[in-house]
Amino acid sequence: MKRSELFFGAVLLPIDYFALLLAGALAYYLRVNATVQEIRPALFLLDLPFTEYMQLVAVVAFVIVGIFAMQGLYAMQVTRRLYQEMSSIFTGVSFGVMLLILYMFLSAELFQSRFILLAAYAFSLIFVGLGRYLVRHTQLSYLERGVGIYRVVLVGNSRYAKQLLEIFSQRPELGYRVVGVPEIVRWDILEELYKRHGIDEVIQADPSLPEEDNLVLLDFCDKYKIDYKYIPNSFETHAAHVSYRQIGGVPVMALERTPLEGWGRVAKRGMDIFGAVFGLVLMAPLLVATAVAIKLESDGPVFYRQTRIGRHRQPFRFYKFRSMYLKYSIGAEYGGDKAKKFEKELKKKSNERTGPLFKMKNDPRITKVGRFIRRWRIDELPQFFNVIHGEMSLLGPRPHLPAEVEQYTKHHQKLFNIKPGMSGMAQVNGNAGLSFSQEASLDIGYIEGWSLRLDVILLLKTFVLLVRDRNAV
Repeated sequence: MKRSELFFGAVLLPIDYFALLLAGALAYYLRVNATVQEIRPALFLLDLPFTEYMQLVAVVAFVIVGIFAMQGLYAMQVTRRLYQEMSSIFTGVSFGVMLLILYMFLSAELFQSRFILLAAYAFSLIFVGLGRYLVRHTQLSYLERGVGIYRVVLVGNSRYAKQLLEIFSQRPELGYRVVGVPEIVRWDILEELYKRHGIDEVIQADPSLPEEDNLVLLDFCDKYKIDYKYIPNSFETHAAHVSYRQIGGVPVMALERTPLEGWGRVAKRGMDIFGAVFGLVLMAPLLVATAVAIKLESDGPVFYRQTRIGRHRQPFRFYKFRSMYLKYSIGAEYGGDKAKKFEKELKKKSNERTGPLFKMKNDPRITKVGRFIRRWRIDELPQFFNVIHGEMSLLGPRPHLPAEVEQYTKHHQKLFNIKPGMSGMAQVNGNAGLSFSQEASLDIGYIEGWSLRLDVILLLKTFVLLVRDRNAV
């Protein structure tokens, strides 16, 4: 690790924290400004003076910085693209503000100034982004002068070596300078390059390189404390998530099906419980009103229970508000064989989905209340109970029926690696208009590339979808 990387990586944390404090202070100042006060007096200031307000800002800023750290924003990297950095900043600040809104909702003692909240949110994005841009610009200017440059040796004659050589020559901001491309792997050749230019990294860019050559590279890097990187072969490409352990002194690498393991799994479960409980408390009046409306319109139970397939192919009872007439609802305790037969007839005539899924507009089985709650996705709210019980997550693949699962191909088995979700990648990307193959590909991509940042983005997109999209029916 270069000293310049250590410095720029370390300085980011206090800059981010100061930017968040400055954003909060400026929002407060603008709110108490005489011009704004004339429009709407800030009565809350009597209960929340500046000192106490800044104490709250300091706590929220600390939480946001912690979220930044979880997203890898303090990793000592030069090669992270600017849009990736800004996306992570947006996610971290948004999640922190969401927590603050929740705390304000649960606490009657806090101020209720929407202006301060929105202004602090906007200023936080601007100031943190500006601070990081300045640090990044300064770091790149040093790289252009050769400070902090990684002197790298590319090994191998593959197309990857040629691509990397071209990339490093055309993009000096990445921080790499190629000092050698040896045609053969020999200790004396590597040592000569090391003495003449110095070597910080060796990149083995040929997946077909013989094992004995790889051992020479590893021994050489180990002796001179040089970072070793390599281009993976076809198997290692699929083994994107691995963990290491020793069993009786024998080193073993385990292939992980998803990065959602360890603390990631704990964090996701915590967010599920928190979000589900908050959702039930917030939506309690709507839940009661929906139950009453369903009961008044048609005979039958308020909730519709159905068997779905979850994580590790385990079946579970899936809850929704009943949106169909009882005689048309699928299940032995509902419409029985007649309902199943009628659905098959509809599927033959009017199915708008491909693969094992079934969907149609103007479904004659749906009640008036059912059509309304489907349009606004209110029928999905009872799934919060599935989330609390641990059968589902707020975000994940769509939970499918046993009959649908029977038609899965081998590739689709990856969908069972994590819990199904109330919403997910497919739902926020046009679920109603996707083929089953497209839906499965999106969900598998979510499983293989899970991150806390991705979950926050999907939650925000779900909220937007609830307001804008009316294609659920």
